[in-house]
Order: sequence, then structure tokens, then C-alpha cells
Amino acid sequence: MKGDVKAVRKATTGSVFAGRTRLRGIILASDGTGAGTVILQDGNSVTQLQVDVPNGDVFAYNLAEDGILFEGGMTVSTLTKATVTVILDK
Repeated sequence: MKGDVKAVRKATTGSVFAGRTRLRGIILASDGTGAGTVILQDGNSVTQLQVDVPNGDVFAYNLAEDGILFEGGMTVSTLTKATVTVILDK
């Protein structure tokens, strides 16, 4: 099933999307001040994705097949020394 794809850039923790959504891809960028961490949780505060971001690195990753389902929304619960762009499919 195809849907509308959106990209949301986050430089702070907090809600990315309030409704049911799928993570299709992610772009992570170090802020250059050391290694960082990004944690994405669903609406039930369950960690769905945790990624380490090496110092000075930028990388993109497309998730296979249906991506990662986030029931009840997606939240960036931890964002240290990095920015994140999430690519969503509603």
C-alpha cells in the first residue's frame, strides 16, 4: 500500500507525528561535538529505533519493505549531539 511520504527535521526531542505512521527512512547528522545518540519511540513509549551517530558523520538509511510501524505516533525521546530527519509514510 502506498501513501504520502513526508520528511520532518528535528533538532530537539519531542513529537514528530501524532498519528499512526511508518518510518521509511532516516538521515542522521552529527553536530560535530562528539558521538551522539538518537532514540525514536512510539506512542506507548516503546523504543522502536536506537542509533549511534559517529562524530562528524552524516548518513542516510532507507528501511526495507514496510519500514518500522509506530502505533500512536512517533517521538524523538533522545537526541544528543545530532540532528535527525525522519521520512514518514502515513
